[in-house]
Amino acid sequence: MEPKKILVVYFTQSGQMLTIARKFCESFASDTTYSIVYEELKPVNAYPFPWSAFTFFNGFPEAFYEKPIALQPYSDKLNDKYDLIILAYQPWFLTPSPVFSSFLQSQAGKKVLNGTKVVTLIGCRNMWLGAQEKVKKRLIAAGASLIANIALVDKSPNVVSVITILRWMLWGKKEKFWVFPAAGVSEDDVNATVQYGQIIKDALENNLWDGMQQKLNDKGAVEILPDLVMMESRGQRAFGIWSKFIGGAPIGSFSRKLRVYIFMILLPTAIFILSPLLAILSFLMLTLKKDELMRDVNYFKTNGLR
Repeated sequence: MEPKKILVVYFTQSGQMLTIARKFCESFASDTTYSIVYEELKPVNAYPFPWSAFTFFNGFPEAFYEKPIALQPYSDKLNDKYDLIILAYQPWFLTPSPVFSSFLQSQAGKKVLNGTKVVTLIGCRNMWLGAQEKVKKRLIAAGASLIANIALVDKSPNVVSVITILRWMLWGKKEKFWVFPAAGVSEDDVNATVQYGQIIKDALENNLWDGMQQKLNDKGAVEILPDLVMMESRGQRAFGIWSKFIGGAPIGSFSRKLRVYIFMILLPTAIFILSPLLAILSFLMLTLKKDELMRDVNYFKTNGLR
């Protein structure tokens, strides 16, 4: 009997996403009835790492509007058909990273995804809801079937994670310092992805998909804080306005540079100010409009698209 074929499509700069994907696939890798191949996505014009603050924020409008970028040629692996495809991606600016968005919009990406079961494996700071909604739409357009989602986040308080992720992204320093923890998804949470892979492997072997996402959620695969739901909702609207403002000036122009500098100063400032306010507001919403807010929380724990 031929082994079941699994494709892992991923993009990484620091290596964290590949580590997460390999850990997730351990139960498959140890079983000779499965064959796993990895497809790394690479942009033609490689992104810097560490980043400069200006370079990162200058790419915001095009990233938010999912403007495709040129990727290096895909391997022949994408010409095969698979029993399961793992999409291991990171959100940038509440949107799948330009590299991943470009793959989902490519003809090769649509072809390999068509008619195939898909698992999304997210590694991020803490906000992934809007990005996943955009991925869902792309998967539906490609004719893929999203069967599961695992979202690994930095569980530090929002303000703390802003500091640690900026230090990692701009200076390449991930380790803990002073009173601050190491940046990114914790090692314990990365190691926990083994159990999620096992749950999906069991479902794949027994063709039992009903209730699988709930089993994953019960193990911690998707945990959502109500205040982050509110922050993302406001962030999506604000980013729509800011992306038009910044993107309305030609790249490289003085006007564009000025607008980017304004944005890169105001965004972290807004996060520091709004985080405690939204935590209070979400507490009030849970008291006054609990059903409405919890409907949103519960929706984002599923794989449907409203």
